[in-house]
Amino acid sequence: MISKMQKLLLAGPRKSKDSALIALQNAGIVETQPFNGKNYTVDGRSVSTSESDMTLSAVKIIDRYAVIGERSGIIKEQYSGDVEKLAYEIPLLDSEYKKIKEEQVHTSNKMKFLEPWGVFSISDIKEIEKQGNLRIQFWDVSQKTAPQVKVEGAIAEIVVFSDNERKYFITFSKRPLKLRQCIEVNYDTDLIELKKKIEDLAAQEISLLKKLVDISSVRDDLFRLYLKKLNEVNFNRAAKGAAHVLDDSLFFLQAWCPVNELDNLKKAFQNENVTMIPVDPEKDERIPTLMRPDSISSELGGDLVNIYDTPAYTDWDPSSWLFFSFVFFFAMIMADGGYGLLLFSFMVYLKFKLKKPAPGMKRFISLSLILSGTTMVYGLLSGGFFGINIDTPAFAVLEPLTTFLKYLRNINTSDNATMMLVSIIIGMVHICISLVLKSVRSFVDNHDFITPIINTVWIAAIWAFYFWYKYDGVAGSEYLTQNGMLAMKICGGLLVVFYGISAKSYNPLKIFMSSFFGLYNGVQFFSDVLSYIRIFALGLSGALLAQTFNNLSFDLWNGGIAGALLAPFIFLLGHTLNIALCIMSGVIHGLRLNFLEWYRWSFDGNGKRFTPFKDLLKTYVKSEN
Repeated sequence: MISKMQKLLLAGPRKSKDSALIALQNAGIVETQPFNGKNYTVDGRSVSTSESDMTLSAVKIIDRYAVIGERSGIIKEQYSGDVEKLAYEIPLLDSEYKKIKEEQVHTSNKMKFLEPWGVFSISDIKEIEKQGNLRIQFWDVSQKTAPQVKVEGAIAEIVVFSDNERKYFITFSKRPLKLRQCIEVNYDTDLIELKKKIEDLAAQEISLLKKLVDISSVRDDLFRLYLKKLNEVNFNRAAKGAAHVLDDSLFFLQAWCPVNELDNLKKAFQNENVTMIPVDPEKDERIPTLMRPDSISSELGGDLVNIYDTPAYTDWDPSSWLFFSFVFFFAMIMADGGYGLLLFSFMVYLKFKLKKPAPGMKRFISLSLILSGTTMVYGLLSGGFFGINIDTPAFAVLEPLTTFLKYLRNINTSDNATMMLVSIIIGMVHICISLVLKSVRSFVDNHDFITPIINTVWIAAIWAFYFWYKYDGVAGSEYLTQNGMLAMKICGGLLVVFYGISAKSYNPLKIFMSSFFGLYNGVQFFSDVLSYIRIFALGLSGALLAQTFNNLSFDLWNGGIAGALLAPFIFLLGHTLNIALCIMSGVIHGLRLNFLEWYRWSFDGNGKRFTPFKDLLKTYVKSEN
């Protein structure tokens, strides 16, 4: 549910401000905001996030090197240095390590360039030139132009290496030569020096990597240092927004506190000389939204809600509604008992494998177990397993299990027309639920009588349209189509009247525009209901793709030894791909039907999430224990 909020004005002596803020941060139950009053000076202290950002960057860097070290087989030893200095040292070590890696690449490329000339010493070449009064030059020429090259003035010419594309040769002469169409290669080093350099760089790389891996042993201490720095940033931000009055002798600070936490806030201030003054929010002020889960469905649904948007403070918590509808849509889109069983088994394994999962991971595993379990149940009811229907001969070998599965089957997914109609009816019911919730909320919270009436008429119009369209031209059902049309006409007239009343004006133009645009919602209702056909379409596409991979595998299996060897690979790869696509479809479209089609009629959104001013380090230590 969404907690009720109280805006507070915290006031006290200026000298007590810092201790009051420390008490607030330790309590962790209010969200502070800058004082908005006029004619008052504010604390205005500077807030710098550079140290916290640098420390967080160091944590991320060290996480990366911990993975590299584990992959390289480097044993991690305990780091005994000063953790406080690591935020500055780690980026420098990272930069040095990257430079060494770049230098290794550059040196390796240079060695590849020198390889055609073989192993030689630059110092020996220079000594030969000096003793023999010669000029030794290195040349590179393409094989196409090599026959046209005339080497004039050379004492000797030696071809060092030649392939289909290039020719490498050396000339000896008394004076420097200039050869057309040839590239003279000048070297400042040789392979001997480069190999030694590569060895030195490799030793430096290992030494630096070992140091960085050892530093990762104090990763938790470094992360705690980051939280400590972030606490200082948040403290300064809260203090910056405090106003000073009466010649700076008093301070004022605005804050939001959940109503059910007011007693705890009083206890936090019992040793502080601070007064809490309840105040009304300003006009159009965005009140922060705090969603407190009161059940497993609202807890898991809350994570789903926050993917899209934070509810407005005036909204009713949609978490549980979204959770149940999302689970239902996901199961229908996956629509395969075999896939559900596989995913469920994997999540059970993961649940027992992770001994101390983080809260977010724990909720993810719980949600995944529910989604895969519901998919498995829907697969049992529809009779589909890995794209194979239980009526096929392939299931005959599983008797009496097959008889039991047929007994459980209550949904005939092979009837496309019926499944399409079911999807549309699901959409109608889902949107009608949204309209009912909006009506109740408008009546309870705003004492609005017109919106519930309008929404009730729309619900009647939606079902009237369904009966008129569904049974139009069906023999013996003329009374349904006639009454459906009559009901739509009555609903249209009522909507014109009540939308006109909702304009709250005697201006004919405003009344007309209100009625016109109100009736135009019928187009939106029609398109929203049709959107639910995607449940049927995606379920069908997943089943057809599974059947395609099955047919391909079975055909290969009967096609000789080579086909029999390839068939299992195609079966596994195809179904793995299909499972991934079905999961993507189930998540994306299962949420989309809630976030767009359902939210539109009952959800305001665009809220501001409640962010408490709290001691992050204390919260982290508590979660670890």
